[in-house]
Amino acid sequence: MIVARYAVSDPGKAAERSRLLENHKAYLQGAAIRILLSGPSAPPAEGRGSTALVIADVETLAEFVAFSAEDPFVRSGVYASVEIFEWRPTLGLLLERLSDGG
Repeated sequence: MIVARYAVSDPGKAAERSRLLENHKAYLQGAAIRILLSGPSAPPAEGRGSTALVIADVETLAEFVAFSAEDPFVRSGVYASVEIFEWRPTLGLLLERLSDGG
């Protein structure tokens, strides 16, 4: 199952975000789940939180929810909001690679 996490940082937690950035990256890189894509958006407008997207291939949504809960950004409240959902891609070059097992 393909899942996605869309998170928006709390602009008031910018210092905390900077402090935990390397821990956050290490957590994602050492993931026991299969992360297909991950990364932040372009720098946000003044006073707005940055956004980030993680797309992963997991057995269950609960597996990803548990993984997300242990992310240093989630644990410390860097994200003002986190949305996790099953994603059902239907078109595109990346989909063709996934279908090939790539």
